[in-house]
Amino acid sequence: MTQEEIRERVRRIVAGVTGLDAARVGDTVSMRTDLEIDSLSRLEIGVDVDYAFQLKLPDEAYAEIDTVEAMVALVERRLAEKTA
Repeated sequence: MTQEEIRERVRRIVAGVTGLDAARVGDTVSMRTDLEIDSLSRLEIGVDVDYAFQLKLPDEAYAEIDTVEAMVALVERRLAEKTA
């Protein structure tokens, strides 16, 4: 899976959970401050990302993730760990 495929899937998940237009969900846009996504919705995004990519990470792993860019990096690292 390419980085761009991961990025687009994460954006769709964020848009689906929040009801926002996926075009508003840029790589470096802060989910907390720019998009005003509450902590419960951010947790739901983390759980959905975990399920979509079968990462099997604890919920706490997503607590500090605030951008699509950071989420993509986390997914890439975990997928690399799983294949190593």
